[in-house]
Amino acid sequence: MKIKTQDFLDQVRAETFTSDQIEIKQADLKKDMTKLLAPGYQFLLSNLKENQISQFKLMLPFEVPATIELQAGIINLPFELVDKIALLTNSEDEVPVRLYLITTAENLNKSGMRIDEMATVTEFLAKPTEVEAKITTEISQKLVELQEAPAALE
Repeated sequence: MKIKTQDFLDQVRAETFTSDQIEIKQADLKKDMTKLLAPGYQFLLSNLKENQISQFKLMLPFEVPATIELQAGIINLPFELVDKIALLTNSEDEVPVRLYLITTAENLNKSGMRIDEMATVTEFLAKPTEVEAKITTEISQKLVELQEAPAALE
């Protein structure tokens, strides 16, 4: 899937992208993440098949507020930083859309954010099961890191 940069920026600024959210409870952390994440993956898959920019967020049950988002974007920055995305891209370019795993928590690191590229949307649409397994492994690792993170960074 490719998109003209300006079209992407317009959708994000107008908030016309699709978004879903999954609330993870403390008891869920010991469960099979594959089943918990399946509705989010299905949401992304159905929207991305229709060339619709999408994301889903995991709301996490930690003392320090934290989220994990899977966003279909054009650069490794979250939708919230759309103005920076505009500065770093050429609005006339047509670029591949990629899936980025965005973890945010004040106690994660100095910036409070980590962004990892997971796959292109084209790869996700062609081999969803493989890409979902990779992302689920990464999310599980991020959950462990967040649970082990100190309450506050020095």
